[in-house]
Amino acid sequence: MPAHVFAVNSCIARMSRERSAYLDKIVPALASDKSTSTAPTSDACPSEEFAPFLTAFSANSESQRRLTAMTVKSLVLKPVAGKERSTFEPSTSGVSGATFTYPLMAAITPGKTPGVEIEEVDDSHVNVVDKRAGNSNVKIFNFSRQACWVLEGIEDWSISEKDLVATDNPGMSRAENFCYQRAEALGGLGFLEQYPLTVELIEASLENYLCAAESGDAQASLSAASLSLSQMASQLETPRVEALFKAASKIPSGALAYATFFCLGNSTDYGGPCLHPKQAEEQVIRAVKMDSTEAMNYLASTFEGGKLGTKDVSRALACYQMAADKGDPRAMEHLKRLSSQGKEPIKASHCI
Repeated sequence: MPAHVFAVNSCIARMSRERSAYLDKIVPALASDKSTSTAPTSDACPSEEFAPFLTAFSANSESQRRLTAMTVKSLVLKPVAGKERSTFEPSTSGVSGATFTYPLMAAITPGKTPGVEIEEVDDSHVNVVDKRAGNSNVKIFNFSRQACWVLEGIEDWSISEKDLVATDNPGMSRAENFCYQRAEALGGLGFLEQYPLTVELIEASLENYLCAAESGDAQASLSAASLSLSQMASQLETPRVEALFKAASKIPSGALAYATFFCLGNSTDYGGPCLHPKQAEEQVIRAVKMDSTEAMNYLASTFEGGKLGTKDVSRALACYQMAADKGDPRAMEHLKRLSSQGKEPIKASHCI
């Protein structure tokens, strides 16, 4: 089994490093023929304390190569076979440390380098979270203390361009296409809430949706605005959110979302009456004209309850009838309900 092979290789690597460190300590004494020699040892282990060790490790390519395990546990994001292109999952394997391109990281001064976080797992394990390249390119370096601290794992939470399609959406540029696919993939991982980088993955999703929305794409704009109001990512300023919803209103779901924005504003907890009912109704009608049965049902409910200022049951009936004619089961239920109310049957007027 791959796990068994990895465990055996890691054991061999650890024993080799321990033996190497031991020999490094005794060779100077043997060479000078002084059994009590106090000559300094080699730089095989810069420090037993992690902070100074990390400073020395990250200083140059040679130190990183020398203090990296023979076999490294490597985590990368890979597309899931048989599922949508934007579905990715972490894939872990053992990789020879000799195959890496060094340096693996830029120099780090613990506690002083912005974008770098040090997480102590236990006395013998430390993770270095490197966010200097942004939320879409976070790397986590796993260190363990054996004869010396050593890099034993690398987690790469970025998505390679080779796993993306440049022409997925012809209305976007190559870069915007990549952004949209990354937004879908990283958000999909973040919303699972199974990984330590949940916050970073969702922030990366928002950043990439905003990148894709530069094209004016309605779905990318809707996704960005909705994520901003989800309370799971950073909330954007009001003018930007409104601009995104306006761009999104070219599709039915975007027009309905824009209507909600007119009612609630850029708020996640407003519970009062609709702030701008006229503009909200205009967007719902816009979605109805795009043949959205969801919008027909929504408009019907607003006429029935007067939520947007106009209370007209006959118009509500007409909107439900419009949706029912398109086979919508919810509208059919509402038609039965309204038909059973009162002694006199309600006559439908017009929806829009």
